[in-house]
Amino acid sequence: MFEIIIVLAVLASIISGIWDLFTTEVPDQIPYAMVGSGILYWAYNWLSTGNIQLFSISLFTGTLLLGLGLLMYKKGQWGAADAWVLAGIAYMIPVYNGSVFILPYLMNFVFVALGYVILYALLVGFQNRAIVANGLKKDLNKNSKILTLPPVAIFIALVIASAYNSSALNYWFAAPFSLVILVLWRYAKVIENTVFTKKISTKKLRTGDVLEKNIWIGLTSKEIKRLKTSKKYVTVKDGIRFVPVFTITLLLTLLGFNLFLMIFG
Repeated sequence: MFEIIIVLAVLASIISGIWDLFTTEVPDQIPYAMVGSGILYWAYNWLSTGNIQLFSISLFTGTLLLGLGLLMYKKGQWGAADAWVLAGIAYMIPVYNGSVFILPYLMNFVFVALGYVILYALLVGFQNRAIVANGLKKDLNKNSKILTLPPVAIFIALVIASAYNSSALNYWFAAPFSLVILVLWRYAKVIENTVFTKKISTKKLRTGDVLEKNIWIGLTSKEIKRLKTSKKYVTVKDGIRFVPVFTITLLLTLLGFNLFLMIFG
């Protein structure tokens, strides 16, 4: 019986990921069904076996992640579908191979999300290389002090620390690594401002487009009709199709991968 809920979780997350990747909008019914089926499945398990543990873990981890996810959604950090899909996975798979599933899942999620975002941004940048290259050059020149001060400060701190502990210089790579992180940060901001944000005619608006000042929720056909009668142009924003990260992480975790231990173990 346990295999059924795992298969359903995998199928639902794959469908959600593909839908998000190609349309930017995940139908509400899919993540809602994930959450509902997870709660009902483990409630049935509790009533049939008398063991409330799995139901408790499902309810606690799922609700906790849903709350945190919706908070991020309200802060404009990601879409509502991201919050519901993540929670749905937690509700559906509370344990796996005798341990709480969400713990290795979240560790894998950090690395998968980081790699996915970097690759996605690089691909988008390559597709719009002329605009991005020009924007990045201007941004780096404008923020040169922000980029150089942290690496220099780290290097000076290591040199000073080496007077007390010679092994401190073994961490010299922290200075150039901080520079790489800062450049990636500015690159991401350039992508956001030059590619993911654009002013368009209201005649070109499509269902699912997101206004720049709105949280991540797409426009409905009724809202588009109202905008067409009141405005000629609006600024819309796009973003990284993030739901596939949950799918990739789910598959890797179910296959037994622990990226944290593989990298730092």
